[in-house]
Amino acid sequence: MLATSNPIVKCSVDQCTHYMPGDQCMAAKISVYSNAETGTSQSSSDTQCRSFHHRKTIGDMVGALHNANVGGAITAGFMDGTQITPNVECFVHSCRHWESGNYCHASSIAVSGSNASKTTDTDCQTFESKN
Repeated sequence: MLATSNPIVKCSVDQCTHYMPGDQCMAAKISVYSNAETGTSQSSSDTQCRSFHHRKTIGDMVGALHNANVGGAITAGFMDGTQITPNVECFVHSCRHWESGNYCHASSIAVSGSNASKTTDTDCQTFESKN
């Protein structure tokens, strides 16, 4: 079973199908990974949100529905101040917020990726090296 945690997610990756105005993420779950080539991360630019799904067409939006936080989106739409908060699983073992079981124990995370068109264009800005 994969472990997840629930920090507040602020996402500015506006080219993602899960992006909602106000820098919110409508994904049910996001997965943060280290650099795929090296398998490690030394800075936030070495991390990536693997839940990124490039929004180009209506087909992309439909294709991303399997990971949509529909309940959170409805609640946020009707309750002022409610944050859509996806579960977060983190595989970046070199981050000080990473805990055994692939939990992220940061109280909030920021995901960025200006003009992202692929997963590697995204970063977890909350990454802090354990070293």
